[in-house]
Amino acid sequence: MKWKESFKNLFRDSRYSLGYTLLLLFLSFLANFSFKIMGFEMESLILSYLNKDFIFQFLTISLKIFFLYFFYFASLESMLGYFWKDRKIDYRVVFPVFFLFTLLPWVHSVVLYPQVYADFFYGRHSYLLPFLYFLTDHIHPQYPLYLLIVLLFGYLLFILYKLFRTAEFQYITILIYLSLFAIWHYRGDFLGLAITYFVFKFFQIYSARLNRLVYFPIFLFLFTLGYIFYFIENMFQYPNLNPESRKYIFIISADSLRKDRIGKIRDGESITPNIDNFLLDSVSYTDHNTTIPRTFPSWADLLTGNYSMSHKVRAMFPAPEEAENIGSSDFPTLPQYLSRKNFLTGVFSNFAGDIFPRAGFGFETVETPDFNAKILLIQKSLEPQIFLLPLLTGSMGGGEFFPEIRSFSNLGDGRLILDKMIPFIRLNAGRDLFVTSFFSVTHFPYSPQFPYYKKYTSPDYYGQFKYFKFVDPTNDKKPDENDIEQIRSIFDASINAFDSDFGEFIQFLHDYDLYKNSLILLTGDHGETLYEDIHGHGHGEHLRGENVIGVPLIVKYPDFVQNTIRDECQKLNNETCSTFSGITSSIDILPTLLDIYGIEPDTTLPGRSLKSGFGKKSWEDDRLIYAETGIWFSDVGDHFFQKQRILYPNILELHRVVPENNYQIMITEPYYRETIAFAKHRAILSKNFKLIYIPTHDGVLYEFYNREEDPLNTKNLYPNYYSYRFKNELLDLVKKWEGATIVDEYILPPQVGR
Repeated sequence: MKWKESFKNLFRDSRYSLGYTLLLLFLSFLANFSFKIMGFEMESLILSYLNKDFIFQFLTISLKIFFLYFFYFASLESMLGYFWKDRKIDYRVVFPVFFLFTLLPWVHSVVLYPQVYADFFYGRHSYLLPFLYFLTDHIHPQYPLYLLIVLLFGYLLFILYKLFRTAEFQYITILIYLSLFAIWHYRGDFLGLAITYFVFKFFQIYSARLNRLVYFPIFLFLFTLGYIFYFIENMFQYPNLNPESRKYIFIISADSLRKDRIGKIRDGESITPNIDNFLLDSVSYTDHNTTIPRTFPSWADLLTGNYSMSHKVRAMFPAPEEAENIGSSDFPTLPQYLSRKNFLTGVFSNFAGDIFPRAGFGFETVETPDFNAKILLIQKSLEPQIFLLPLLTGSMGGGEFFPEIRSFSNLGDGRLILDKMIPFIRLNAGRDLFVTSFFSVTHFPYSPQFPYYKKYTSPDYYGQFKYFKFVDPTNDKKPDENDIEQIRSIFDASINAFDSDFGEFIQFLHDYDLYKNSLILLTGDHGETLYEDIHGHGHGEHLRGENVIGVPLIVKYPDFVQNTIRDECQKLNNETCSTFSGITSSIDILPTLLDIYGIEPDTTLPGRSLKSGFGKKSWEDDRLIYAETGIWFSDVGDHFFQKQRILYPNILELHRVVPENNYQIMITEPYYRETIAFAKHRAILSKNFKLIYIPTHDGVLYEFYNREEDPLNTKNLYPNYYSYRFKNELLDLVKKWEGATIVDEYILPPQVGR
């Protein structure tokens, strides 16, 4: 029975924190639970797969949430006990302190990340919106943080005073415990927090029976261990192995990064000052375009150098046999090519990077969220715990107690990426490195943290888009002009937040002498429409205008390549080689990097190495590139593209959860996959013109636009002399790279499995 008594003693002084934890759990769950994700109600999907694995996972995550709450408040309760000689505290003291230490971090986090609490304020408790507006309009996020620091500093002074007056060993133990707690909190190490707490409670109870010299070394060992972790992640430098002899390749990308936002002037200043400065050392490819304006297939195209119509990852939810093509012998990826040359490869992202674990891209280190039904269940378990979110998001200086926090679509803080990526580079810079990072702050709902969300927006705006812009696939109503201006301002604020993260990364490379020898490639996976003309908002549904597939491509080449470019410029008598105006495609990136680093491709590639354009201002030929739409998520609405398409069901009816593939959400039905491929709009572009192929139930439509004179594509010039050449080129292209057949002008993709 001794173990039962010991267990009771461990929780003897924690009854108030136990009750307070249970109260917070219950109130948070009751007030804020939802299955809605990015505008879709996922309740039926998730609940339909609630089996023993899901139930066990739900119970596990619930216990972890409970204990995380408990460790913080139980530690606080234990600390309060040292103000009283008999260690007995009255609830009239404990609960106000608990409430204060709940409220202050929450206020800090709400002001820092109002988007994270959007569902709570806008979806569940809109009567509290005036309170939210008051906080974000008048409270700086550091104010509650400063008050917390003052309270904690005051407590430390009290402990030091007691130690000086009494010389009791227990006060040294408290100081070590607080230091350990801070280290494990900083690292987001749940296990370290748990072990430290229980060790502290054990020796707090049994200190009278044990020699003090026994437990002091234990705490000292734990403290040393925690500090070692902290030192390695934040202070340790790689051995000096002559970084100038190393090769470093960095692809830095932001979701929905429109090229017209680079250098855009607002309030008399550029919204991208760090990228503007980066341009001084780089080559800007001013007419760069992605092959498909959806994240998963866009990255698959970039990293394989092949079209989606070839490798078959053409949607956000590919079937298993489609995803398996990525990294196969037919479609090797850039990380695989570079790994053969002894590059260490890694990819880092927050929520939009959940595509990287879902296919064989070949990265050795993958620090990105995953996306499957289990992750959604965990995410929906965490979201209601609004008073725990300050700890989960790291807004209180903590780490990731739950890696699933990076799956939150409304948490785009680039800190989640830099805090993982920079230590990885710093610790491995003695090797050749290929690192990809993908920032999500610029993807809707657009989630720039404080102070960015206030930077370009009107302080007098209090509509539904004050902090973010969710996309509701079932609502196609165009906002009014004030709302549209607010949405564009939030988007620009997101670009500015990304620019700040980009600047920090570039500064890191300078500080560690890695910049000169690095190839740094800045681009986007696709663009974004922001209610220009009739184009609506979002990406992937159509190919009109320059804003959906047009993305920046800015490359800072390493010194040995820059010297080559300079020599080529002198041969051709070019005054500057800082811009290249020839049309380029995302499938050009892989052959370019292989060409620069002397790697032979395994297969024939449809792209073109940019190295062949060194020293030139444009291509010598009238090059054409290809693009296609993504999957339509919704089958309703009055948008022009809903009237110009082959209809199929909405995304909730198309996909299913595949348990044998780690409960991934996929579109597996062959009929739907073939219909999606058949229904795609396709385009072929030159520097001056664009032809769009649009299959409908009533026949094939064509649109032909002058890109230079009509960038919003409002005046259809089809048919004319030039359009027939584009049409023939498009049909030849899909026959070659897709194996398609042409019937009555319809492009018929091969049947699934052929």
